[in-house]
Amino acid sequence: MTTAHRSAARRTARVRRPVTGLSRRLLTYRPELFALNLLLWGVFHSLPALFGLLAGRVFDALAQGEAAASSAWTWLALLVLTNLGRTGLFSAAYWFWATHWFTLQSLLRRNLLESIVQASGRRTPPGPPGASVSSFREDVDEVTSYTQNFVDAGGLLLFAAVALSVMLRTDAGVTAAVCAPIVLILLLTRLAGGPLRRLRARYRDATSRVTEFLGEVTLGVQAVKLAGAEDRVVGRFRRLGAERSRAALGDALLAELLRTAGSGVVGLATGLMLLVAAQTMRGGEFTVGDFALFVAYLPRLTNVMNFFGNLLAQRRRTAVSVERLEALQGGLPAEVAVRHAPLMLSGPLPEVRLPSLPESERLRHFAVRDLTYRHAGGGGIEGIDLELRRGEFVVVTGRVGSGKTTLLRTLLGLLPAQRGEVLWNGNLLRDPAALLVPPRSAYTPQVPRLFSDSLRDNLLLGLSERDLEARLEQAVDLAVLGPDLARLERGFDTEVGSRGVKLSGGQVQRSAAARMFVRPAELLVFDDLSSALDAQTERQLWERLFARREVTCLVVSHRRAALERADRIVVLQDGQLEAVGTLAELLETSPEMRRLWARQGDGKEG
Repeated sequence: MTTAHRSAARRTARVRRPVTGLSRRLLTYRPELFALNLLLWGVFHSLPALFGLLAGRVFDALAQGEAAASSAWTWLALLVLTNLGRTGLFSAAYWFWATHWFTLQSLLRRNLLESIVQASGRRTPPGPPGASVSSFREDVDEVTSYTQNFVDAGGLLLFAAVALSVMLRTDAGVTAAVCAPIVLILLLTRLAGGPLRRLRARYRDATSRVTEFLGEVTLGVQAVKLAGAEDRVVGRFRRLGAERSRAALGDALLAELLRTAGSGVVGLATGLMLLVAAQTMRGGEFTVGDFALFVAYLPRLTNVMNFFGNLLAQRRRTAVSVERLEALQGGLPAEVAVRHAPLMLSGPLPEVRLPSLPESERLRHFAVRDLTYRHAGGGGIEGIDLELRRGEFVVVTGRVGSGKTTLLRTLLGLLPAQRGEVLWNGNLLRDPAALLVPPRSAYTPQVPRLFSDSLRDNLLLGLSERDLEARLEQAVDLAVLGPDLARLERGFDTEVGSRGVKLSGGQVQRSAAARMFVRPAELLVFDDLSSALDAQTERQLWERLFARREVTCLVVSHRRAALERADRIVVLQDGQLEAVGTLAELLETSPEMRRLWARQGDGKEG
């Protein structure tokens, strides 16, 4: 075997193993539903084997003249009743098939979403949200479609086995003539597998680019108008659409060529059958009933062969989708997407309770040692040491680009630390992203995300509302959101729009803070909460927070209200620790702190 052949064999094996393994794992989810589908569709697809036999009997009886007329009517009645029964069976089988289809899709999407939500900094989904949406929609559909084909495969194989055995017993020569073009199409479909996979990957990538562009334009409509860039945006959209159109055309054209060739095989096979059968029909060895049987079997037998040929081609396309799903999960194996988990598609949803932490795990001391993360394009943090004790208010400050946000995201596990460690009560946290969540820690980023839902649902995020009203009111008061809430048209039930577009920047920030306050957390982490707040509102927020509860806070801020309240200030400069101390100490010893303080006095940002 040549090197090229061995390489091709390895690629084929890589395609076969994950796709087949995923399908097998999916089909064992709700096995009773799969078994019922297999039975119903097996009967549905194999019944046409009986149609051919009955049709042959009808025509043989008619060929015998009036003596067999009553027999012909009997066979015809059986044929009609069998067809009616198959039609009724289709309704029941389709209902169970749809149930199975949506169950498998729901399992895939549930696991994908869980992988993304629970991902640490080392497993962040690549690419923009548009590509992720495309994978959730199209790649999940592709994997489900391929898997569901195995529901049909059993019945189709049974039909093909019965049909071929009957045809071979009737006339082996005619059967060979009929099957030759069918086998030819099957081989052609297999050879087209590689090009099909490449064309499908190109089409999916083009679709992702269009989806991503639409998402960006929708969110930046005002920026486009202010820049007068409408024509350029439309032109870019047309170019992306044209690329997607060409990719879709290539993908669809090859698939249609294969389907058309498969459809033409019926006519070719029928012609070959007539040529070969002509001599035997003159001798009476091949009857009119035999001819009717072959004609009845031929189109469906061709469809069966096309089905399995398309299944081989679809496996190549599905392999593309599997690779994209692995990428969406941040490099986790695709098997994670098909792990069995409860779906709760019916009945009441379980209550989501507020998280709690054992007394032994409550925060006493939090520290990071030698924490390092460097961005690929430059910047980041290097060798940061930091610690907080319970009840302390620590502020991280520095110029724009000094690494403040990078520090918070790295210690929380949202960016993968390249060196260093994070400690909770002296214990090493090996996966900070999984552990530094409520009730241990809560985080409000510099640019919070709100969902297109009511304000209440954005604050609770699925928490059961029983006994939460008082806590919700307290969280709103802590976040200084009460006056704004009173002005909203429907209060807590006001729809905030996509990403909170119906709220002001300050309202979005304070809504995110209220969402954090709803959940009990030992360590509160704020990334420049004051960026969208006026000085008075920020001062009120800190006053209310410290007046009502014992809190431990790690805060990025350059505002004097936060700096004056800090137990300790961490000054960053060019990604490194420049100084640590109280405000009074740093104003005496740190030139960088003095510069930042002076700029705040001038009303400028750090």
